[in-house]
Amino acid sequence: MKKIVGILLLLASAYTTPCSAQFFSTDDKLKDEIFLREVKVIDEFIERFNDDKNSFIRKEYQKQNKPYALPRKDILISLFNLDNPQWSKNTSLEEFFHDVSDSANPPHLSFTDTNWYAEASTTFVYNKKTIEIPIFLHIQVAKNHGAKWMIAGVGDNPVFGGVQASFTDPELQKGKDVMKFIATSSYATNFVELHNSFSDKKNILDFFEPELLATDKGKQFINLILQNKVEFKYVKDLKFYFYQLPNWVFVVEQFDRKSLNSGWLINDVKKVPEADKENSKKQLLQR
Repeated sequence: MKKIVGILLLLASAYTTPCSAQFFSTDDKLKDEIFLREVKVIDEFIERFNDDKNSFIRKEYQKQNKPYALPRKDILISLFNLDNPQWSKNTSLEEFFHDVSDSANPPHLSFTDTNWYAEASTTFVYNKKTIEIPIFLHIQVAKNHGAKWMIAGVGDNPVFGGVQASFTDPELQKGKDVMKFIATSSYATNFVELHNSFSDKKNILDFFEPELLATDKGKQFINLILQNKVEFKYVKDLKFYFYQLPNWVFVVEQFDRKSLNSGWLINDVKKVPEADKENSKKQLLQR
């Protein structure tokens, strides 16, 4: 069993589980266990963090007539990227783990909470050259329209230089009965749906948060799309920032490896007082 790095070893010393092992075998039972332990989608990450009684992993154990006896602390440990050497330098980690593993009042995450963000490293073609523009999305819940992803921020790129920071609304938005949207399931396909969103120029504003459209960068980005100066190709990489827990922000990234510790895992933790979170979000969204 490979050593769990830094402080995670101290936190886990009393309840270390096989999820800390970093090995691969052709043994079918181990393959099955690797499949079960992999956190395949962000929904599943949220389920395990919450120790949901109806989680995918619990149902799979039940299907295979296996006893499920993983304590919540073990599950939480398995949701960290145990290969991250920076954990031993993170002075907030022990306090974070103490807070999230509180058995009396355990914190929970919610997919439909608006207080988390996806950062999509998005590839475009501009002047026949490939460029990357970070795009930040978060969940919005509208009355009678359910939940959807909205574009809340756009990262920096030299392509914005010289682009006009104003545009003519391609379609009068006021009084629209039907709004277009990015489906909540889009993250599972690396937001390939953005291709349709950016192609639908008549309804382009439906996909953007008003706060972003009020910024110069938001207007410049819209102009690049409306003028066909950038063409969406694909999302190269995704990561998620969770602001839902009081005084904490943590980052979840995907680790594709043949290991019992794989899939969508916590790769960074920062203590951020509630009073500072709005500034932290503005910095993330680069508004």
